[in-house]
Amino acid sequence: MVLDKFVDENVEVAFVYMPVWEMFFSMHVLADADHHLYRKRWAKRVCKKEPELVNRIIDMREVTDSWLFVIDSLEWSRMRQMEIEELLTYLRKKNIYQWNELLKHTGQKMDIAGRDAALEVIKEYYKRIFMREERLLRPYLTRIIQKETAQCRKKGIWQWCAGIHSRLLVEEDCVAYWKDREYRYQKENVHRIYATVSTFVNPHLWLYKGEGELEMVKEALTEQAKDEIPEKYVLVFKALGDPMRLRIVKLLMQGTLTTQEISKEIGISEAGVSKHLRILKEAGLVSKAMKGHYVEYHFLTEIIDFIPYTFYETMM
Repeated sequence: MVLDKFVDENVEVAFVYMPVWEMFFSMHVLADADHHLYRKRWAKRVCKKEPELVNRIIDMREVTDSWLFVIDSLEWSRMRQMEIEELLTYLRKKNIYQWNELLKHTGQKMDIAGRDAALEVIKEYYKRIFMREERLLRPYLTRIIQKETAQCRKKGIWQWCAGIHSRLLVEEDCVAYWKDREYRYQKENVHRIYATVSTFVNPHLWLYKGEGELEMVKEALTEQAKDEIPEKYVLVFKALGDPMRLRIVKLLMQGTLTTQEISKEIGISEAGVSKHLRILKEAGLVSKAMKGHYVEYHFLTEIIDFIPYTFYETMM
């Protein structure tokens, strides 16, 4: 829903309220609640009310890119202005090939049963949790967006963008985001900016780029976070703080291996290798899959890629 639209510095600026965006990011929060300290009390309340549904959301976080697959897809520009029920109808009409096009950027694929399971989770989550949540959020966020619109008109679009996040830098000729790496976009190539606020985005810096457009999301805090460090990050650094596990990581970065193959390479027992692999898996650094009678382990490089991002995201 477009609340205001104007042109500033040759850029079309649209301040929008996006219920679909807010819903999927709320599912993202539930999929990894420890990471989102400013929504922890909300997540705890939802988990208490609907534990089975939340477990299904958590179980599907890998295949759905932690439930960001829709709002991070190439089709998002078509869905941005949809109401949630309209979006559900849109997704239900997609055949399995079209559905997997939505997932293409994640590297994941679903079969028909997986797609139907994901659709059922989204539908049940909306019906049982987010429908009521959205009724409360809509007037609240609408008022905040209107205030931000007034600030943007006063400051100018690029100065307003500069205040969104400490890792978003607005320079003379470009906009730079720091996430897993630096992303740069030349201002002269940006013709449209969609701007909004969210109660779920913190601590993320949201990045979405379409053809000639950027999407900017500013936080709207509803909770105060305790001064604590997410357990997930503690596990990652503990897992990497052991010389033998680093040797295993080095091997797995060269390719998928079984426990037996790792044992042979580094000269310790298979039981010892299994213990180290269990710690690496608990930290989210490796995944495993059956191949015949053997279990193969694969190193998840994206966790390492995001260490600088998650470190600054947690500490700043």
